[in-house]
Amino acid sequence: MPSRLACVLLLASACTAPNGPPAPGPEAAREEAPAPAPERPKPATLGAAFEQPGDPRQQIDHLTVWGWSRDGRYFAFETFDAGPGAATCEGAARLFVVDADSDILVPDGYVEVRPKSPDAQPCDPPDLRAALAPKRTALLQKHGIEVGHLLAPAELQAAAASRPGTKSYALVLPSGQPATATLEVLGGDRERAHEGKGAAFKLDLVRDGQAPCSSSPACVAGPTSGITTSTAASCSPAPTARTSP
Repeated sequence: MPSRLACVLLLASACTAPNGPPAPGPEAAREEAPAPAPERPKPATLGAAFEQPGDPRQQIDHLTVWGWSRDGRYFAFETFDAGPGAATCEGAARLFVVDADSDILVPDGYVEVRPKSPDAQPCDPPDLRAALAPKRTALLQKHGIEVGHLLAPAELQAAAASRPGTKSYALVLPSGQPATATLEVLGGDRERAHEGKGAAFKLDLVRDGQAPCSSSPACVAGPTSGITTSTAASCSPAPTARTSP
């Protein structure tokens, strides 16, 4: 009897069941996702190394900024000193590869090439920068530095010095934000070059409404800017988020 009752109930439910799927109910209002904020266009990279000619008469080295790694951690630059003109073979080509996270040179990140003899005929090596090229190529490849992966240098305009013994410059960062860079030479200026104590400087970068960002006393500025040690006339930041304010 229970089995027959079960069959009757199943047949009754089958006969009274609606044909096809149930009619859909009213759709709930959908919340539209907010439109993504438009991305700020990234500045174009130079695509080639930045060159700043030197002036041997003013003892200003020729500067080459080779570029940055894609992750914004390493950059490389090079200086060429033609020498004072006192010997047939003189001068030096120097390569610097910097870890921007620690603001120091990478291991073996300083390479210098000089003539083997000041009176050799012909000079050995005849071209200092060409002699440096193989070591440069190896170091740039080792640290993923791409030649030309850098932004165009920012133009610096002289500004009123914030304190005695310093020089200040106004500049516009890649974000379009104005800033002021203050450079203080801590040693090795021309008046005291004969002391042979080396050179160092302190760089303060101040953005409107923010606390100043200071580099440690060093021959190379931090990753935010690459103020040249020769003339402090240009700034070549990395084209990555880590250097943006």
